[in-house]
Amino acid sequence: MAGDIPDDISGETFGIMCATLLGAASTAHSELKVGTPHGIVVESDDAMMIVVGAGRKALIVSAMPREVDCDAARKKLEEFAETIKLI
Repeated sequence: MAGDIPDDISGETFGIMCATLLGAASTAHSELKVGTPHGIVVESDDAMMIVVGAGRKALIVSAMPREVDCDAARKKLEEFAETIKLI
């Protein structure tokens, strides 16, 4: 749909890997019988990435500095995802 990633990053590969992350989490949750995950947070020393499902064929992925409030960012991304699901 849209993206804002550096020119030297393959958008297709990045999207596939993010979908794989969310898919793996969904499978793990299914095995534990704890429901479907709403998203994934991946953290490194200086950044975090949040992946949120936005329907059967869409994801929202956001990378940001670690200083950002993760809960607030995830909540906002989930709100965006709900809007995208309606489109």
